[in-house]
Amino acid sequence: MYKVCVIIIVLVVNSIAQTVDPLSFFPSAVGNVWEYSGGEFGSGREEIYKDSIDNEGLRYIFYKYDDSYQTKPAYKIDSLNSIVYEVPYNPNNPHWIYYKLDADSGDYWIVYVSPQNDTLNAYKLAKVTAVYQGYFYNRFTTFKDITYYNLQPDSVITEQSWPDWTITLAAGIGEILQIDEDGTPQVVFSGCIINGDTVGTITSIQDIAINPDNFNLFQNYPNPFNPATTLRYAIKEEGKVKLIVYSPLGEEVKTLVNEYQKTGTYEVKFTAGDLPSGIYFYKLTSGKFSTSKKMLLLK
Repeated sequence: MYKVCVIIIVLVVNSIAQTVDPLSFFPSAVGNVWEYSGGEFGSGREEIYKDSIDNEGLRYIFYKYDDSYQTKPAYKIDSLNSIVYEVPYNPNNPHWIYYKLDADSGDYWIVYVSPQNDTLNAYKLAKVTAVYQGYFYNRFTTFKDITYYNLQPDSVITEQSWPDWTITLAAGIGEILQIDEDGTPQVVFSGCIINGDTVGTITSIQDIAINPDNFNLFQNYPNPFNPATTLRYAIKEEGKVKLIVYSPLGEEVKTLVNEYQKTGTYEVKFTAGDLPSGIYFYKLTSGKFSTSKKMLLLK
């Protein structure tokens, strides 16, 4: 009976990851802010201040750390495959596969392989060690623990494997904790602002530009896409907002947003479903502001 109960619990936990949008574990809208305190790395603030999209539809995001604007992107996001790459400062080095956001409990992947002359750390491997649900700052959400290991060739993860560090992600929030191999906290969540909503405590909110200066409709990413893409927009003044997808003939395909929204930057996912390949348009309307962009569905 005991073994049966354990299996049921594991199955329930494993099914959690499949019901949560994987990209919600890494909120990446421009204007999102995180503050951390209490860990070995000390206090600090991170803000996504801009992004760009390459010819393959992959999105690069740039951070402002405290008062320092980074001129090189920190991460590259493959939204179709729910992969987040860490971009190295040296362009000749390969990109790390830092997160596989759709990975479930027990799944693992190779983060990077070291040069052949590096005999200490042959490669780094990441494994999702737990997926669970609970409350965080009075919000019910899903958590995902990812542990990173330094391994030698032909070695495998066992209970005796020595982890390098573990990161806890919370859906809709992002990274909330990082601990080292001894269990010592390195990064501890203090607060964040995600799409204009505040979670926890932001101590320097007066210095954070969370309110856009203008209305804006950004290019979808990825583009071209199949079957899903993310649409992002900025609202300068609170009010009624509509975001609608249209066919090439001007026929309404789907209403993605039709509600009153506060000032801020927002993201919404559009899934094409059974729609045929072709060019589609998405239109943002708020008050007197109205604009549209086109996107390409390739199946």
